[in-house]
Amino acid sequence: MFKILILAYLIGQDPIATQQTFQMEKTFDTMEECKAELLLQTRDNGTYDVLWEFVDDMNFKWDWLVAGCKNEETGEEFQISPSYPKGLPEELEDVAIEKQLEV
Repeated sequence: MFKILILAYLIGQDPIATQQTFQMEKTFDTMEECKAELLLQTRDNGTYDVLWEFVDDMNFKWDWLVAGCKNEETGEEFQISPSYPKGLPEELEDVAIEKQLEV
């Protein structure tokens, strides 16, 4: 079973102190199904649908650092990271984030 996990932090806060991993409700039988959901983009703004939904559901108080599909039993994992086309947020400058998706 594969799940979508999102490592996020509170916007404007210390990303190391506030980082938290969130698990999306839906699960998938295969990595391919999970990746298709994770990478789906139907909006005209270049965002991934599942991550737009996450940020919106969290009232724009959280931003994602890494997201991915993971099978807890096998450890198989696929990750994506934001590209920050308008530049890295100030709170992320000079911060090394360990991009591990753990629940």
